[in-house]
Amino acid sequence: MNLQANLFKVFFGVLIVLLHIKLANSQNLKDALSAHQALTLGDLQLAEFYATRALSDNDLIGSDRAAVFSYRGDAKRRMGNFEESVDDYSNAIEIGLPAAFMARVLNNRGLALFGMFQWETAVRDFREALVLDPDFIIAMDNLGTGLMAMGNMQEAINTFTEAMLADPSNARVINNRGRAYMVLKFFEEAIQDFSTAIELGNSNIATPLFNRGIAHESLGNREAARKDFERALALRPNELTYQDKFREYRLIP
Repeated sequence: MNLQANLFKVFFGVLIVLLHIKLANSQNLKDALSAHQALTLGDLQLAEFYATRALSDNDLIGSDRAAVFSYRGDAKRRMGNFEESVDDYSNAIEIGLPAAFMARVLNNRGLALFGMFQWETAVRDFREALVLDPDFIIAMDNLGTGLMAMGNMQEAINTFTEAMLADPSNARVINNRGRAYMVLKFFEEAIQDFSTAIELGNSNIATPLFNRGIAHESLGNREAARKDFERALALRPNELTYQDKFREYRLIP
C-alpha cells in the first residue's frame, strides 16, 4: 500500500506540473493574442504590456515567441521608441519566422532604422525583405524612400517605377516618385506623377496637391501653385509642414 501510495503521489505531482505548464502556455498564448488585438486597435501601450507579459518566461518558443517580439517591436516603433523596437525585431529575426512574416519584420525593422537616420542599414533590410517577398509593394516603396534619403535618386525612381508596374493604383508610390523627380528638378515629370496620384484619390490627396503646388511654383506658375495650396489647406489645415507656404500665399494669417 505504501508503494502504491508513493507512486500515486509521484503521478499526481507530475500531473500537477504538466497541468501548470499547459495553463502557463495557454495564458502566454492568450497574452500574445491580446497583444496582436491591441496593436490592431491602435492601443500601443496595451500591446506592449501584453507582449512583454507573454515574453516574461520561456514558455513561448519558436515562431510563437518570434511573433510576439515582432508585435512588441511594432508597438514600440509606432510610439517612436526606435532603438528598443530594433532590438525586438532583431530577436524575432534571430529566432526565425516563415518567409512572408519575416519579410514584414525586416521591413518594419528598416522603418525603425530609418527613424534613427540609419539609412544604409534600413535600405539593406528593405532589400532583404524583397528577397523573401519580391511582390511586397510596401517594402519597394520604403526602399525607394530610403534610397532618396541616401541621395540615390535615379535608383529610387527605378524602384518606384517597378512598384508602380506591380501596383498601378498605388497613389503613395506614384507621389513618392514625383518627389524624386522634383529633387532632380524634373518638374514636368513630377507634376504628371502628382496629378496621377490626385486623380486616383485612394489616399490623402493633400500631400500630392501640396507637392504639385511646389512643382508649379518651381516652374514659375504661381497661380496654379496657389490653387493647389488652397485645396491642400482645405483638406489639411493644421499640417505643420505646410504652414509657411500657406502664409507665403496669404491663405492663412
